[in-house]
Amino acid sequence: MFPRLRGACRFLILATLLTFTAVLPAHAEWYVAGYGGLTTGGDIRNVTMPDYGLRLAQIQFPSVLNPVTGDSLTQNFKASDLSLSNSLLFGAKAGYFFSDQGLSWLGVELDAFTSKPDIKRTTVSTAHDITFVPGDTTECFNLGTRCPQTVNNKGTLNVEETSLRVTVVSANVIVRYPGAFLQPYVGAGAGAFYFQSSSGTFQGRQIVPGLNVLAGLKLLVSDEWGLFAEGRYNLANLSNFDPTFGLSGTYSIFHFVGGIAYHF
Repeated sequence: MFPRLRGACRFLILATLLTFTAVLPAHAEWYVAGYGGLTTGGDIRNVTMPDYGLRLAQIQFPSVLNPVTGDSLTQNFKASDLSLSNSLLFGAKAGYFFSDQGLSWLGVELDAFTSKPDIKRTTVSTAHDITFVPGDTTECFNLGTRCPQTVNNKGTLNVEETSLRVTVVSANVIVRYPGAFLQPYVGAGAGAFYFQSSSGTFQGRQIVPGLNVLAGLKLLVSDEWGLFAEGRYNLANLSNFDPTFGLSGTYSIFHFVGGIAYHF
């Protein structure tokens, strides 16, 4: 496990445990659960590739590679959305409901899961805005155009299938209806999202904060055991994910899971 991911996980675990131990009596409604399911409907939106765009801009304006004092080159390389593949998901969680404090409807949990929503092979549409401002106005005459020079290039980019592993550790607040047999619930939390890719167009690794929102229904089959089905939505922002393209964008995806919980 990489140091940044290990540090983020330790922080989340410690923060959750400190919250629990500060308020809990000796006997409490704890639970642990394991689950599996499907990751689907995912994409990376608002895609930009600043590193790739800068190289293209420098090719178009090669004098900037040996600039005179004061030259300025700015650019923004945007692309259409990247679709993510469906994937199996596996995870586990542990939590506590504040029943002994008279708040049986309120709980907290620590959750960890992993999935592999690879970036699909595709051809994306691109838009590249470039602005070049020479520091020496005589360069305008050399360029044969007025200054500053602004260019808008439209095109396409072929994206090969890219292996993507996403591992999430989050701390969630849960609100439920504490029924004797059926317990609908909703929850929301934040955590560390670890993205890793080792093959394909975008290769890199990064840890970013992200959002985890969920809703589900638990069926109690005994005082201790329960079965549950749950839907989730995750949101996180990637920034300069890989050294070649500098992939940046908004990771957005849904999960549908089912599992078994043990209360004690």
